[in-house]
Amino acid sequence: MWKYTDITRDEFERIKDHIEDIMVAHGAVAQEIDLPYSQTATTVQKDSDVIVRKSHRKVYKYKDLYYRIDEVCFDKKPFIVAEIGTQDELMKNTMEDATPFPWDLSEEEMEDEVSFFLGEKLYPTE
Repeated sequence: MWKYTDITRDEFERIKDHIEDIMVAHGAVAQEIDLPYSQTATTVQKDSDVIVRKSHRKVYKYKDLYYRIDEVCFDKKPFIVAEIGTQDELMKNTMEDATPFPWDLSEEEMEDEVSFFLGEKLYPTE
């Protein structure tokens, strides 16, 4: 069930595609990896709505780590999250999630998020 009114599922998937394009522009390379599991995401929101979806996102390698773009469906809006890990963690489906970020960032903010989770840039402390 997709309950958001500010963005459709298709539009959200296109934004995740765009994040992957930014990753490629930074040097990430799509990998042809046959995963031993089906990628699914289940989110239970506080109002007991359940969002279940099968994911068919590509896996990317940047330097020595693997990345996959995923989502977290919060109550008010969906967020994008990068999963990050070693090849072993990828194969075992135990990759770590980077900090989720909103889908409606400016182009510059999206670039900053990608630079951050690829380890190229650290946010300044305030």
